[in-house]
Amino acid sequence: MPHNLTEQPARRFWIVRQGPTSRSFHRVGELEAREDGEFRFRYLPDAPTAPNFRPLAAFPELDREYRSDDLFPYFSNRIMSARRPDFDAHLSALGLTREDWTPLELLARSAGGRATDTIQVVSEPVVDDDGLERLVFPVSGVRWIPGASERIARLASDQPLRIRAEPDNPFDCRALLLDAASDEPVGWIPGYLLDYVHKHMERGATVAAFVEQANGPETPSHIRLLCRLEVRPGVERRA
Repeated sequence: MPHNLTEQPARRFWIVRQGPTSRSFHRVGELEAREDGEFRFRYLPDAPTAPNFRPLAAFPELDREYRSDDLFPYFSNRIMSARRPDFDAHLSALGLTREDWTPLELLARSAGGRATDTIQVVSEPVVDDDGLERLVFPVSGVRWIPGASERIARLASDQPLRIRAEPDNPFDCRALLLDAASDEPVGWIPGYLLDYVHKHMERGATVAAFVEQANGPETPSHIRLLCRLEVRPGVERRA
């Protein structure tokens, strides 16, 4: 069955926490899905340095590697149940179908966000044989941009989006806008990806964004638009 996890490609997820007051993002842990079907969770060594850090209730021991033959409930509970009547609509909004969805892909495309905490479950980029890194993510802040929903409704799959720096952003001077056309913003690259994107840009990589899935106004704003980031590492610049 397509949503069986017993035969899965190896995959890693970054566990990212947003500070409750600073609103900055910190990578605190890692979820690994192994080819043999086992799942592992571990904290990163510098996790305790994140502001106001507390271990997740499901994983109280900082120095332990947790292992399970099933996806940990902490993460599976962040995936919409297939028994819900709106599950098919949710799949469609994420660019998936009943035939090709998997819990891990559902988790990756939704980022596992919940209203009850500030944790995001972010898929590591998939790297092809040529070294191209690909990552699909939900675009942030759609509801805060006048006209964004109308622009998104006109977007086509694989349409390039312009990445525009926004140094005057009052919340984050490193913010990166996504434009459908010149000065026609549709949202932002999520804050939890800014370290990754800026790091590659500073190293001279080619970073491009494309429409993965554009949805209508009936879709919740946090998954109104899915974007695909493609990063081709370049030669690191020297000072």
